[in-house]
Amino acid sequence: MKRVLAMLFLLVPMILLGCSQNEERFNHTALKEELKEEGIAPKLPTKFPMTIVEYERVTPPHETNINEVIFKGEEGGMQFSLTIQPPPVEYHFEGYEVTVNGNDGFYIKGPGSSIHWTDGDYHYILTSYSEENGTKERMVETAESFQ
Repeated sequence: MKRVLAMLFLLVPMILLGCSQNEERFNHTALKEELKEEGIAPKLPTKFPMTIVEYERVTPPHETNINEVIFKGEEGGMQFSLTIQPPPVEYHFEGYEVTVNGNDGFYIKGPGSSIHWTDGDYHYILTSYSEENGTKERMVETAESFQ
């Protein structure tokens, strides 16, 4: 009986760790501060389906109220991009309807799959540059981690 309990104490944490490795926490504190200095306070992702090692803000050569952030993974290269802009945003698209934290949105499949939704004062476009992480389910899950 003691062996069984000992095995359970070892296996349960390992199983839990294995299950949670599909999502990686992302500390957005520094990015949130940078955007706050720009005068905006959008929600930002707290989880990704892989490890994000750095981000880069994209500054267009002209003045605009659109903000873009590129998220890079361990393997290098762009994994996700996030575009934040004030609504309303009009689209003419053929995509799949989704709900992100109670907000209507849509998902577009393809190379560069993306999910689009408006929450409060901002319209968000999250784009994945990985087929594995660009599935509708993973994109909705990542979008729902925004805080």
